[in-house]
Amino acid sequence: MRKFTINTKKSNLEPTKEQILRYKNFNELSQNHKKITKRPKKTLYQDPKMFLFLLLLGLIALLLFA
Repeated sequence: MRKFTINTKKSNLEPTKEQILRYKNFNELSQNHKKITKRPKKTLYQDPKMFLFLLLLGLIALLLFA
């Protein structure tokens, strides 16, 4: 199990100026987010290498279980 700690101190939890400035440029932040969450342009069955892999996997499964 995870061990959680409860912050009982009333210290200042505000972000620093450097942290605020890092995320102030929204265009850069949104571009970084799009890079991370971008899906591939081709689907699995349209990619030739992946289609061949899926076809071989299907044939092997058919031979083993038929």
